[in-house]
Amino acid sequence: MLFLAAAFVSTGFLALPPGEEIGAMSAVAIGRDDRIYVLHRGPKPVVAFSPDGMFLRSWGAGMFEQAHGLRVAPDGTVWTTDNKNNRLRQFSPEGKLLRTIEAGFLAPDDLVFASTGEIVVADAGNARIVKLSREGSVIASWGRKGKGPGEFSAAHGLAIDKRDRIYVADRGNQRVQVFDFGGKFLAEWTGFGNPFGLLVVGAELLVSDGEGHRITHLSLDTGKIEEQWGDPQIFQLPHLMAVDSRGRLYVAEVNGKRVQIFKRR
Repeated sequence: MLFLAAAFVSTGFLALPPGEEIGAMSAVAIGRDDRIYVLHRGPKPVVAFSPDGMFLRSWGAGMFEQAHGLRVAPDGTVWTTDNKNNRLRQFSPEGKLLRTIEAGFLAPDDLVFASTGEIVVADAGNARIVKLSREGSVIASWGRKGKGPGEFSAAHGLAIDKRDRIYVADRGNQRVQVFDFGGKFLAEWTGFGNPFGLLVVGAELLVSDGEGHRITHLSLDTGKIEEQWGDPQIFQLPHLMAVDSRGRLYVAEVNGKRVQIFKRR
């Protein structure tokens, strides 16, 4: 059954610091103790907030050409992708640059962390998925430009589940592709629009459709659409998403230059 009524209700927006120039809001991530991080395309692209939404600090001035993906690793460090200068960066929670990784990327858009500690990167410009060791060296990759299984128009967003299955938002091909951790193609899911961001929440995969301004919930087992909600009055190009320990959903909106917060009805 497809539910068109909103599965979540908005509780407002993350209060961005006054006087700070904010650009297109690309990503949001939740760290240890529900600390909130956002990534935008303004002068200081990374912004940290307390769990109750109080501004803590911002950083990254002069580092980024086009901020895109943001994730928090199991060790609490903050990772970003820059899809114009083609690198990953690892920061401490306080904003100290710890590491920069360049591994032949071309427009890396997103990354996730496996239970093994390995890092999986959506290398959109090279139309491939790259697996990195904990130390940041390439240990595997798969994909090429195309429309067939294991091929990509743009590997734009990623998600990973408890079994280390990898979900890829194949933006442009209007599908999600599912792989095992070794890169074996498992499934293709369609019928929900053009996927931008992905997020595993419980037994569902949430898909943001930036062009359709909506969120779709897919069953992790079958890929079946369980719920779908949103419109241009609710979202202004929803992009990457995160969920906190209380189940609140955070959605970064590119055109809205904001992060909207939802709770389930």
